[in-house]
Amino acid sequence: MTGISIHGLMRYAAGMDIVLTDFSAAQQSALFDLLILAMYADGHLTTFADGQLQKLLAAMGCIEAPDRQRAFDAAVTRMGPAVQSSYKAKEQALLLAGAFTTRAHQKQAFAAVEQIMTSDNHVSAWENTLLMELRMKFRL
Repeated sequence: MTGISIHGLMRYAAGMDIVLTDFSAAQQSALFDLLILAMYADGHLTTFADGQLQKLLAAMGCIEAPDRQRAFDAAVTRMGPAVQSSYKAKEQALLLAGAFTTRAHQKQAFAAVEQIMTSDNHVSAWENTLLMELRMKFRL
């Protein structure tokens, strides 16, 4: 799998690219929060997923490690309550998904979430349900 390049482009094995310059600051934040939610969805954290998120933060302008850590910690704090139950996580994911109003952004956000969730080579029933909910929200 190919990961995120630091030049603001996320490249995925399925050929999906996310050009961050096409996303507003609010959409970038929603994408990052959605990916944090996806990463913590089943409790199987991977260094690959963490590395991808660190590269995404760098592409979003958090160049220095302390800045990336602060942004990462802030997102984990925001998403923490949502990962306490599958219902809360689903509601939060669908709320964040609302930030992506164009078909292109929806497809790119879904591809990013899917990559993070499958990075541990295991998709739990809960992750599968969340992916299905996002697929329905985005009508993919």
